[in-house]
Amino acid sequence: MKNLLFKYKFNNFYFLLLGILLMVSCQNEPNYKAVRQEVMDLHDKIMVDGERAIKNKMILDTLSKSKLKQLKQLHPEIDTLQEKVQIVKLVEKLSQADEMMMDWMHEFQADIEGKSNAQAVTYFKGEMVKVANLDHFYEELLKESNAYLKKFNLNSVEVEKEVPHNHSKHL
Repeated sequence: MKNLLFKYKFNNFYFLLLGILLMVSCQNEPNYKAVRQEVMDLHDKIMVDGERAIKNKMILDTLSKSKLKQLKQLHPEIDTLQEKVQIVKLVEKLSQADEMMMDWMHEFQADIEGKSNAQAVTYFKGEMVKVANLDHFYEELLKESNAYLKKFNLNSVEVEKEVPHNHSKHL
């Protein structure tokens, strides 16, 4: 009888240990909420970069439309037509980045009701790749547009003082 009781206790211990091991091995899979939060944190960073990109776009747009003559006076060596072409390309890239971000935000599903944790983790890891690519694109565009503005010693504060913006025309 003692032998049978020992085997029973041993089997229960064995099953308990096996259960704990299974639980621990399942815990290696990240919780989808943690992965989703990483995506959201990177999204928040990109939103700040997006604001900087919009400022640069506004400066470049103003420069292209009304400040090239003044720029020519300060820098007689420049070809304003060539500068305008370069500015237009930068503005287009900055607009493209903004559109890509808007598209991603419209397609992103923060609430993934009805999916398992594993499915949700897979979804959010895929979204992380997309948002990381957007982040890289913004970083490159900010470097490029900042370098262009720096070439003429322009920054957002100087241009904003000189050029009032009529925000009501966008409404």
